[in-house]
Amino acid sequence: MTDTELTFRAYTPTDRDLLLQIHTAAIAALPDAYYDSADRGAWCANRTAAQYDAAVADGAVIIVAVERDVPVGFVTYVPGPKGEVTMLYVQPERHGARIGQALLQQAETALFEQGATVIGLIASLNARGFYAAQGYLEGAGLSIETDAGHALDMVRMEKHRTALRPDGTPWRNFYGRRHGKKLRPAQQRDMDGALVEIQPKGITRADNPTRTPLDLHELFGREAPTWLEIGFGAGEHMFHQAGLNPDVGIIGCEPYINGVAQFMSKMRDAGLSNVRVHPGDARDLLEVLPEASLDKVFLLYPDPWPKTRHHRRRFVVPENLVAVARALTPGGIFRVATDIPDYVRQTLEVTQPMPEFEWHAEAPADWRDPWSDWTRTRYEAKAIREDRTPHYLTFRRV
Repeated sequence: MTDTELTFRAYTPTDRDLLLQIHTAAIAALPDAYYDSADRGAWCANRTAAQYDAAVADGAVIIVAVERDVPVGFVTYVPGPKGEVTMLYVQPERHGARIGQALLQQAETALFEQGATVIGLIASLNARGFYAAQGYLEGAGLSIETDAGHALDMVRMEKHRTALRPDGTPWRNFYGRRHGKKLRPAQQRDMDGALVEIQPKGITRADNPTRTPLDLHELFGREAPTWLEIGFGAGEHMFHQAGLNPDVGIIGCEPYINGVAQFMSKMRDAGLSNVRVHPGDARDLLEVLPEASLDKVFLLYPDPWPKTRHHRRRFVVPENLVAVARALTPGGIFRVATDIPDYVRQTLEVTQPMPEFEWHAEAPADWRDPWSDWTRTRYEAKAIREDRTPHYLTFRRV
């Protein structure tokens, strides 16, 4: 165990010099029995602090372990169906404090929660025992060429996801893209700065394993009606509603990082202060929202998953709508917009038997005409260009 409180946070560019020091010190401390001084020197050669920024820009995630406000270790991983842990380093003087195990567990939880079924990594020879003790199986030996052109002996290792989480609950799969084109420098600055300031803390199981409910008063700094938009895309609707309703606190969830970056740019330029953004899975947020804490929930042009075998991937499955109903206050509103008739069918098939929801529809105009405060999004514009008909469904929490 650590002898001081250990916390974890996302990487920011201000960490890079300290991370480089940890990185190079950890390599320099490797025993000669595994890597001699020439190996260690080649391993560290040409390494710069800017490489951590570049890794994040290319889609990697860096989690930093902190003691007394000072970084003492870090782990880097790349999400995907087959996740990859690419770096794990701890200050040499903190070896034995289980910081490496804690960092690896943070990365594993994040990757498995995001749908990875296996995690791979390339282990140095001295680290094989450490990873084996964490459940990784050894594969083929490798010769890895450093930036300086020096060959180092390593070994490939993998860990497969178990059927259940450590707490006995089933893992979730995540479907859909998280990253697109490389972010522009200004967008990356928004993600590293402004997003960190407005992002709710304690959403994922890695950050909040006990699923302690969010304090919405603390999140917004005031008592306010709270709305949620699930999958806000590039944020046109959320931006519109935030401007129309400055006294409302709006939480937006969007796992596609490029969409989040686009919204953050708009938010910065407009000076909006009543929006909070979770750049991840809305199901994680719904788990930690207090019961009856939301006044409105929006699900607008969600991914249609058109193939029959993929319909379970749609958001409108019973377990998700039960979670929405739990978070909505009595009389709260749940809006769904889609241009896919079969999505309408599934939404109604799931909601109609639920005693928690009442569909507000007395005439065709109630689902054909947009809401009075509606703004057309790029997804709706594309649907109309392609001759698909929008549907607007309104449900009230009973």
